[in-house]
Amino acid sequence: MRGRGWITLSLLLSGAALVGLLAVTFTPETRAYLGEVSIAALLLALGFRAVSILCQVARIGVLCRGLGYTVPFRSLTTTQFLSLFAGSITPGQVGGEPVRVHRLSRSGLAVGDAVVVVVVERVLDLAVFVSLTLAALLALRHLWGYLAATVLYPVAAFLVLVLVLLLALVILIRHPAFTKRVIGSVAVRVLDRCGRSRRWLRFCPGAEHAGFLGTRINHEVEAFAAGSSRFVRAGRRAVVGALALTVIEWIFLFSTASALLVALRLPPSLPESFLFQGILQMVATIPLIPGAAGISEIGAATLYSRVVPTYLIGLFVVLWRLILYYLNIPLGLLAATLAAREKAGGDPADSGDLTENL
Repeated sequence: MRGRGWITLSLLLSGAALVGLLAVTFTPETRAYLGEVSIAALLLALGFRAVSILCQVARIGVLCRGLGYTVPFRSLTTTQFLSLFAGSITPGQVGGEPVRVHRLSRSGLAVGDAVVVVVVERVLDLAVFVSLTLAALLALRHLWGYLAATVLYPVAAFLVLVLVLLLALVILIRHPAFTKRVIGSVAVRVLDRCGRSRRWLRFCPGAEHAGFLGTRINHEVEAFAAGSSRFVRAGRRAVVGALALTVIEWIFLFSTASALLVALRLPPSLPESFLFQGILQMVATIPLIPGAAGISEIGAATLYSRVVPTYLIGLFVVLWRLILYYLNIPLGLLAATLAAREKAGGDPADSGDLTENL
């Protein structure tokens, strides 16, 4: 499915879910409550979201410096905005990683090193948000029965997915020769199939260069393994800095929902909000629907019904999705426009001329 198709599908599913929630929960009490919404708390929620994005941008820069690269802040910001946009319109948010790898490689990083940066980001994200979720879960034992009855299977699927990916990562780092054989074999078979079928050829541009692709795969796998080793040996300070930024990022991101609760004149319910946000993030990571559209709205309404009155739950979910999901789309479109202008104008910030390889 092309980009416009993903955007349309995700917006339709999310919009339908939000309209349905509002239709079910909007009452005269809701209408009377609209005038009580705190604008200051809404701005605070936006500020929390902005801080979390800023931490993501700074983290990429720290990890790049740990590998010996200096990338301009402007380029990193564009990269993160494009990544948020791509993640919002693809299943499991998987579109964000290839975008960051591509943009970082354009900024002067070897593709293998760019992959290392993205993988370390994801490992840190996983470690921090799962730790915050488990801490909140231990503090809210009275919700264990309710959660087991509502979200046990999605969380179990997420944990299985994480274990598989971690195992693949360990194999990739510890046994690069095996990884090269597997990836090379799959790539050659796919390109061979494309070369023998006119129908499939349009999905595999450059299928006639299978030999070059195999060489490139070997080079980048070796670069990834070497970059991982450099992080283990000399990049520990960068990883510690990135970890600190990741903790701040997730705390502010999870606190956004609590700020919205305050905007609705409700208690912030920080432990509950951290727990619910962590569970929703786990569910959103499972590659089912673009941007977890529909699933996130229904999941948030189900979980937050424990702390939000029924007549406000629809309004809360709308505000929550506007800040954490819909905001990514205009940011991504703005970044795409700037990136296109830079490319057309030969801006060195995008071409890598300003990137210093240390």
